[in-house]
Amino acid sequence: MDGNKYLRKYEVFLLSLTTLFLSVKINFDILNDYLSTDGKSQALYGFIELKYLYKYYFLIISLFSLLFMVFAFKTKELKAFKYSAVFILILGISSVFIGFWNWFV
Repeated sequence: MDGNKYLRKYEVFLLSLTTLFLSVKINFDILNDYLSTDGKSQALYGFIELKYLYKYYFLIISLFSLLFMVFAFKTKELKAFKYSAVFILILGISSVFIGFWNWFV
């Protein structure tokens, strides 16, 4: 039983990190595609970017993480661990919606 409780404590953190890393990878893929296109295609890149709409499916992982986070706040876990997991969850969710690949152009 203790091993299961130990694993549950890190599920929140790992799911949040997974969302964040996958979202960063998608944004770098978008950046690489943008930089490899010519000037005419770059002007209409919003249409080409539609092939990356699957990044919104990563929000499902964030919802599971949020569900586990609710359970973590009901138990007596480490406060620093809980708040760092919340911070990473917020970063992961916002990185799905914010196209930060534009900042590197």
